[in-house]
Amino acid sequence: MSAFLGPIHYWLYNKIKVQEDLTAAIAEAGSRNGWAALKDGSLKAECVDNDLAPLETQIDTANIHGWLQTRIDDAEARYARLVTEILKQEPRLEEITEAAFLYGKSLRTTTETAMDAYRLLDESLLDGMPCDNVNQVTQNDARDFRWQRTADLHGKYWTDPAAPPDVYYQIREAMIRGMLEDTGFDFVDESGSCRIA
Repeated sequence: MSAFLGPIHYWLYNKIKVQEDLTAAIAEAGSRNGWAALKDGSLKAECVDNDLAPLETQIDTANIHGWLQTRIDDAEARYARLVTEILKQEPRLEEITEAAFLYGKSLRTTTETAMDAYRLLDESLLDGMPCDNVNQVTQNDARDFRWQRTADLHGKYWTDPAAPPDVYYQIREAMIRGMLEDTGFDFVDESGSCRIA
């Protein structure tokens, strides 16, 4: 990343904000529906970050890359903690994925091609820093877009048996289904070989 604040930094910060909004949507669903882990409000207060001020007002311009990486780590860790604590107290995965699906629906835009659909995901889903090159495109056709996820950057946050890494991917897929609903495209992830068609 560069020493100057540029479009790529705003793009990445937006993805962090989407992650923060998903965390908030799940916490809000739990609070609204009386889930045990969220009854007293302390878990929500610990895991939901409401400080989503404009990037230029809070970033450390002397350490842009480090600041963004710290924000990613913090957002991912709080998201995993929220879901883990919910699932430790009661089996709410179905309700969590429903909240993620509904949040995903709020992100929908017009998608005419499979690449448009991929762009929507790429502009919304947090997959580390751009330099991590996690998603490698393998096919780009109007109705069939494929890529390989080269690394799992999320698993390190999902270490509790109550919420292992596959829980993260179930929630993510629910959000993606919401994002792609009524677009004519479906998403498939087979162990990191991903496809929109």
